[in-house]
Amino acid sequence: MYVKTLNNEIQDFPYSLKNLKEDNPNTSFPAKLSDEMLAEWGVYRIVYADRPAVEHNETIVANAAPTLIDGAWVLGWSVILMTDDEISAIALDVRFKRDELLTQCDWTQMPDSPLDSTTKASWATYRIALRDISEQAGFPTNITWPTAP
Repeated sequence: MYVKTLNNEIQDFPYSLKNLKEDNPNTSFPAKLSDEMLAEWGVYRIVYADRPAVEHNETIVANAAPTLIDGAWVLGWSVILMTDDEISAIALDVRFKRDELLTQCDWTQMPDSPLDSTTKASWATYRIALRDISEQAGFPTNITWPTAP
């Protein structure tokens, strides 16, 4: 992916080599264009920034356009603080999933369950971990789901 610029101002993004050839129909371009040759036309390769780590109350969004950083056009990320409503909606989804997982293993704790006492205890431990999901430090966006026995 490329960006077309004029005086370090974005003219067109995203931009491609096909766009360059279409914009210049009377120009014969070599099969492989070097970065230096592209720069003569105001066209630069996009460098992709690493996805940043976020806190449990933040989300990341890909930037819509690249930014010129140290001579390179970098397509990066924006870290945005989530609203209370967004966090509440995610928490509701997590609790719904947790409740479904608990329902799926209810049978393991019934008196007539065919499980031996050790296996039944493993399932009980799993169910406690599910119920404690909302107590995890990263709840609701950064949680570790327990593994069923």
